[in-house]
Amino acid sequence: MDPRFLPSDYTVLVVDGDPRDSADLKALLERAGYRARTFRSGEALLEDLPACGENCCLIAEVELPGMTGLELISRLRQDNILAPAVILTRLGDVPTAVRAMRADVADYLTKPYVERDLIDRLRSALLRQRARLH
Repeated sequence: MDPRFLPSDYTVLVVDGDPRDSADLKALLERAGYRARTFRSGEALLEDLPACGENCCLIAEVELPGMTGLELISRLRQDNILAPAVILTRLGDVPTAVRAMRADVADYLTKPYVERDLIDRLRSALLRQRARLH
């Protein structure tokens, strides 16, 4: 474990069309020490994208109103926003997982997820990103 890793240094951008799922995930992240912002769609995130630089991470549901979570990640990558992205989905099928990995996601979890697993995977994604940048 890296003792210099402080969750409070990171902002997690949560994109989920379900208000209850979004609120639950935000509460989980905040209990774990992260700052979290929620968005109901990919378009909403793009309209109000915070400037959090390398201290940002994205958690997005695959199925969103408007653009999908995978389309959102592709759009962010086109705009040279390389924040680690974790995909959540109720679609635990192989084609969706393959599309997620091709979209340069850091991790992929199916709903319902185990809270500790999500927090551990988020931390791992952020540590990998930090190692790449430094």
